[in-house]
Amino acid sequence: MKNTAMIHRFVRHGYLVRVPSTTRYYYLHAIPSAFHYCRPWTRLFLARLSHEFYDHFHHKLRVTSLVRTVLSQERLSKRNGNAANAFGPLRSSHLTGATVDISKRFMSAKGKNWMRRVLYSIRDQGYIYAIEEFQQPTFHIMVFENYPQYVKLLASR
Repeated sequence: MKNTAMIHRFVRHGYLVRVPSTTRYYYLHAIPSAFHYCRPWTRLFLARLSHEFYDHFHHKLRVTSLVRTVLSQERLSKRNGNAANAFGPLRSSHLTGATVDISKRFMSAKGKNWMRRVLYSIRDQGYIYAIEEFQQPTFHIMVFENYPQYVKLLASR
C-alpha cells in the first residue's frame, strides 16, 4: 500500500476488508483506525485462529499490526531494527494487507506452545508463512490467498 488513499481504493473494490477493533476472541492493540484492514482471507484466518485460541485458553488474542503503508513501514523500520524495509525484494509483507502480527505479551507458555504447533502445522501445509519474532514478542503471519481452500478442506473432513 503506497498510502491511505490506496487502502481506501482497495477497500472499495473488496481487496481489503475492515477488521473490528475488538471481538469476543481478539482485540487490536495500538493500531491506528486507518490501518484496521486486511485481505479477506487474512480476516478469515484471524477469526478462526482467535476463536480456537479462546476456546482453549479463555483469553483474547492481542493483534498488534495489520496493513501498513510505505510511510508507516519506513517510520517503523527507523525505530525497530526487526522491521523490514518498505522497498526492495525483502520489503514488508504488511504492505500487501495479507499479514497480521499477534502479540505473545500476556500469552501463557502453554498458549505460546499451542500457537507454535498450530501456526507451523498450517505453514507446513502451504497456507501461511509464519515466524516467531524474539526482538518483538510477536508471531508474524502472512496468510496466503489459498487459505480458504484449507478451511473448506477441514470442513469436508
